[in-house]
Amino acid sequence: MSAHPLPPLTAGASHEEVRERISAVWRDLFAEPGLRLAEEDNFFTLGASSLLAMRMVTVLSEELDVPLSMLAVVENPTLGGLTRHVRELSAAGGAREVGEL
Repeated sequence: MSAHPLPPLTAGASHEEVRERISAVWRDLFAEPGLRLAEEDNFFTLGASSLLAMRMVTVLSEELDVPLSMLAVVENPTLGGLTRHVRELSAAGGAREVGEL
């Protein structure tokens, strides 16, 4: 997806670093390079469909080397919530999510 693939996250990646990486993917998916995003912005409220969410799961999983699932996106649709979840996955060292879709 991204023209410049990102290196995998380190277990100690800051909240800001993870948030900016997810924000960059959202901007790419929405084709809005100038889109300003805040912690409380909801991926689906911004206009995303389930198909776009599946694409996001694939991109983030590959680019950030985390086992993200659709269930996690549905349960954490805000930028802040998804950022926290991705940081937890990164800290867990790639353990698969229980109940993933």
